[in-house]
Amino acid sequence: MQHWNAGIVVNLLVVAVLLALAAGLRNRISPLRRLGIPDCIIAGTIGLALGPSALGVIPFSIPDLELLVYHGFALVFIAVGLQRTAAGTRPGGARSVAIAIPTLSVIQITIGLLVVAAWELWGGLHPGFSLLPMLGFSQGPGQALSLGGAWEAHGFVDGAQLGLTFAAAGFATCIILGIPAVAWARRAGWVSSEPKTTLPEVSTPAKTQRGAMEPLSSSVVSIGVIYAAVFGFISALVLVLPESLVPTAWGFHFVIGALFALATRRVARAVGRESWFHDRLLGRLAVVAVDFTTTAALCAVQLAVLGRWFAPVLAISLIIGVVTLVFCLWLARRAFPQEPLEHAIMMFGMATGTLPTGLALLRSVDPDLSGSVARNATLGVSGSIPFTAPLLVGVVPFAVSLWPQGIGAAIGIPLAMMLAYAAALAFAWRSMTPARALRPWTSLWPPDP
Repeated sequence: MQHWNAGIVVNLLVVAVLLALAAGLRNRISPLRRLGIPDCIIAGTIGLALGPSALGVIPFSIPDLELLVYHGFALVFIAVGLQRTAAGTRPGGARSVAIAIPTLSVIQITIGLLVVAAWELWGGLHPGFSLLPMLGFSQGPGQALSLGGAWEAHGFVDGAQLGLTFAAAGFATCIILGIPAVAWARRAGWVSSEPKTTLPEVSTPAKTQRGAMEPLSSSVVSIGVIYAAVFGFISALVLVLPESLVPTAWGFHFVIGALFALATRRVARAVGRESWFHDRLLGRLAVVAVDFTTTAALCAVQLAVLGRWFAPVLAISLIIGVVTLVFCLWLARRAFPQEPLEHAIMMFGMATGTLPTGLALLRSVDPDLSGSVARNATLGVSGSIPFTAPLLVGVVPFAVSLWPQGIGAAIGIPLAMMLAYAAALAFAWRSMTPARALRPWTSLWPPDP
């Protein structure tokens, strides 16, 4: 019995059972088949409803689920980073993703500021409501929980639980708005009809050498070796970092993993050893990691303290969700000459959850993640750090420092800062990406010349 006491094993098995249940429901319920809802989103929704946050039927261990999400997140980045760039991929897609991420964050903060300003007519909200939705939607439950809890010292009642609530609202928005949007885009003919631009497999020997690992084993080993290198690198790095930066270093493990994977593939290409990597199997492993990570992330969301703040949470979440979806469609058509709808779906999933959520939504139109979008997302998240870091490290803490000065300063000054940030991002869009000024501006999906 002691071998079953490790909660991580039991929770992993429960996630597998939920995925099997979701697959069975999708096969038997025709609306689920028609909508193309990924099994991992169905499984995560069931787990959230039956877990300790709701009905309490399944005794999940939330810390163990968070551990699955933490490590699975990095494995997705490594598996995708080890793959080759797809043939025919136009340059600039990853750069567009890198700038789209902070752009969506600026839009979500701006909406939060405007809603808090308007709410003054009904008695007012704490200014924390203007920043927490972006953290819950775009950064995931972890950052929303930690920062919301820290802001309780500034008078933000229930800040930690509201962080989790906005994260849950983001996941719900991804499902409620994202899945119908995909179905509508299919009917409108916006999904790319051309085949995905995947390179043929690197040739592998017809016969495996005696005693050599099977290709699937070697793919798993490649990911494991790189992840071990990530652990070693961060362990050495934190020895020389200030104590305040240690959590940040461990939090960026997925970015370091992606960089190590890209460097490994480049070295293998230079020395003529690309046959070590089996791109199709790496893609399959990335899909497996997305399925388990997305399911665990949805199950790990804790629903609490919603009753007192139901009205503002619902209003802010609904407005941010609709505006984010519309902007993702509008932007993707202009910023991504290749596979625009697929990029829009991925960006919307990321902007209402995390990268695994975006990849899970992407699988509704690209089941094998065989196009260029998954790789662009992986590279783009890493490339977005120079654009997002000033927002999270500089603008957000400064906005928090303004709260004691009253609602005017707490809302007006951050709004001006968002305007300046948007102007800087507009320059980056123009100078660094393949974005095009397709007209008319009011058209969500203008014709592509």
